[in-house]
Amino acid sequence: MLPNKEKLDPRVIRTRRDLVASMCTLMREKSFNKISVQDIAEEAIINRATFYAHFEDKFALLEYLVLGAFEERLTSRIGSDIGFNSENIRLLTLTTCEFLEEFNVRHSPRQGGGHPPIERIVQPHIYKVLLSWIEASEQGAAGDTPQTICTGTADALATITSWSIFGSAQQWSHGTRKVSAEARTDQIMSFLMHGIAP
Repeated sequence: MLPNKEKLDPRVIRTRRDLVASMCTLMREKSFNKISVQDIAEEAIINRATFYAHFEDKFALLEYLVLGAFEERLTSRIGSDIGFNSENIRLLTLTTCEFLEEFNVRHSPRQGGGHPPIERIVQPHIYKVLLSWIEASEQGAAGDTPQTICTGTADALATITSWSIFGSAQQWSHGTRKVSAEARTDQIMSFLMHGIAP
């Protein structure tokens, strides 16, 4: 869960910004699994008690870092439009592809050792975004209703769609990326709109 960003003391904002920067630096140097809270605190030039005043553990800091960046990118691209329609789904998919590509390039350790575990952060957030769009559409918001895209409950639709978007984008971002983010988005959208039927 993201810590509340509203009405924060400037010192709190500055400390969290320093912690995020420290985490980013350390993730370029070694595997996330090998990064300790002590490492992060030392890099940020703070003590462990200060770290724990802001985040429960390094996973909470990673979530804050990832969700902050992902939400910012998604908001800049889609804005306040909450309709569950093909254009918004396409923009969400493209944003996910681009975000994961950039994140994996910028935050993977130079010496190998694997990628930070962000699937438990990004996929649930995509699910929440989609579910909010579906619920808005069911209440009469503009856009395609869930029934015109896929049958099933709102939860099932959001689950299937979120994993399709995230899984496909993650696999592409970790691979050789022989096609562009736009082309990968088109592939994902073709499946989402038409399914697996010949």
